[in-house]
Amino acid sequence: MWLAARGYLAGIGTFLVCPCHLPLTLPIIIALAAGTAVGGWLADNSLYIYAISIVLFLIGLGVAAKWLFLDDAAACALPANPKEESHETI
Repeated sequence: MWLAARGYLAGIGTFLVCPCHLPLTLPIIIALAAGTAVGGWLADNSLYIYAISIVLFLIGLGVAAKWLFLDDAAACALPANPKEESHETI
């Protein structure tokens, strides 16, 4: 249950930092922070915000894919020969 939940949370987080949303959300964030040091920094350094968003998106996409698809396959893997890994003596 937790493995699927963390994969979905990573996917939601990845969706939130997607760089394709920044042309809409960054001006709103800058307008909400207008008159503050943060608003001034965001307005002056929007290229850094785009670069950070792209990096976070790619990392989040990889983590979400790993947690949703690769961990499930590894969790269900069975040993190739169960008799070899058994410590029983007959």
